[in-house]
Amino acid sequence: MDVIVYSLVDTMILDAKLLQNTIESLHVGIILVDNDNRIILFNRIAGQMLQQKPDDRIGTSILRCHGEVSEKPVKEMLSNLRSGKMEKYEGWVNFRGRMLYEHIYPLFDSTGDCIAVVEELHDAKEKAAYLKTKGHWKDIHVSGIGEKAPRTPLAD
Repeated sequence: MDVIVYSLVDTMILDAKLLQNTIESLHVGIILVDNDNRIILFNRIAGQMLQQKPDDRIGTSILRCHGEVSEKPVKEMLSNLRSGKMEKYEGWVNFRGRMLYEHIYPLFDSTGDCIAVVEELHDAKEKAAYLKTKGHWKDIHVSGIGEKAPRTPLAD
């Protein structure tokens, strides 16, 4: 029995390491937010894209990654995603001149309860340039500066 328990624990540790290495190796930014709006995962690529230190953001409120002016709409979106009122959000982000496309969606457990919200960030400079040449582009505001700048990652 001790061998089986050790084997299960060993497997769980290896699975956790595999998952962590996979998330850090992806070519997309990944942020996971729990039901209290706390960041539980902020991978390396998300840090590069958003000019943030991932370790500084883990455990802090996702609301602090946005300017105060954006707090209410972000809370509403997260609530709508968790409740099922909204299936997903997709949209462009011009973060300090870096063109990103984001996908935000909830993760549900087997009972239908939301356990986290995922934000995927994709570099989209080429896609934006293509859309501009085809006349299918609408200018968007620049995030990450002024009133839309991320606030310090205090654990509030």
